[in-house]
Amino acid sequence: MDQSSYPGAPDPSHLEVYEPASPAPIKPNSTGRRNRARILREAARSFACKGFAATTIGDVARSTGLPKANINYYFSSKQNLYQQVLEMVAVPYLQAFALLQPDSEPGPALGGMIRANLRLIRKQPWAAKVLAAELLHGARQLPGSHIEHLQGEVERSLDCLRQWIARGQLAALDPQHLLISLWATTLAYANFGSQLMAGGVGKINESELEAGAQTLTQLLLRGVINA
Repeated sequence: MDQSSYPGAPDPSHLEVYEPASPAPIKPNSTGRRNRARILREAARSFACKGFAATTIGDVARSTGLPKANINYYFSSKQNLYQQVLEMVAVPYLQAFALLQPDSEPGPALGGMIRANLRLIRKQPWAAKVLAAELLHGARQLPGSHIEHLQGEVERSLDCLRQWIARGQLAALDPQHLLISLWATTLAYANFGSQLMAGGVGKINESELEAGAQTLTQLLLRGVINA
């Protein structure tokens, strides 16, 4: 059953929406916007496969079929391009934390967070893999505003877990380790999940995503939620 259909499920309509900064003004539906999306997609693939240091603007230009001058026009530098790739997934990843609200039921809220993260990985598999690697290495390349937001969401989420535990809605576990377990399990899908699926990277379908969400929800929460 979809966690969002449970009584007391959090309403995602309150999530704050961020607009990624763009180094070049591009009109909607323009050739420039399509080129920019293609550059981000191919850059994410290259960064995920080769890493930041080994990826060059020339690599991205060749994979997109665009001149290097176009890459520099839209993104000005490899550093900025990398940060834009991170921003594609960092923003919705941070928004998923907002599903944890003290006045929500723990099961639907935690299940919703798991589902939101898996859906993000399905939609942006390469960029999600880049983000997972970046977080593993201390998030040194994330924009400062996102780091501050991430730290704030971590503290708010831990406070939410503590309140649920204090009210007896969750088992008396260490909230930090519970949150780490949720992160680690869902981010593992970014690195390894698609390799275990028949379709390969970026080919996880809706039924596989739903099966993964249900499995993780039961696995992680069955011993955590107090009836």
